[in-house]
Amino acid sequence: MSTRNFALIGGVVMLVMGCLALVPVLNSGVDTLPVLYVNTSYGLFLDLFPMNILNKVALIIFGLAGMACYFAKDQSFRYSKIFSKTVFWVMGALAILGLFPQTNTLSGYWPLFGYEVIAHGIFAVMGGYFGYLAIREQTHHHHHHQHGLHEI
Repeated sequence: MSTRNFALIGGVVMLVMGCLALVPVLNSGVDTLPVLYVNTSYGLFLDLFPMNILNKVALIIFGLAGMACYFAKDQSFRYSKIFSKTVFWVMGALAILGLFPQTNTLSGYWPLFGYEVIAHGIFAVMGGYFGYLAIREQTHHHHHHQHGLHEI
């Protein structure tokens, strides 16, 4: 998969998750969850992911951004690379914050605990790969391809 395709597929996944998470029937109650200052749309999405309105809006924004990067005319590879690196740093930081009781609700505003750690971790690893490692592979491959053309 290319960096551009990660921006598109990752963007679609985030957008769909963010939108579906807004559907009340897909969220279970907050009885077992820590109390938050922002409890709008708060619950366990699919009985797994603790989310409130902030998680959901952020997912929708990331999703739209990823899709926009993919569809950007002349700069789609460059924008997709920036998107992937942003996913790596933001999701990675959120995954790490979610590991510690002192930071796993961002001072009571944003639930980052439980399966959110895993979801953020997966997105971070994928963003890191497509933002940093895959670019070297694509550039390396592209360079060899050009070099081969010069030899003909």
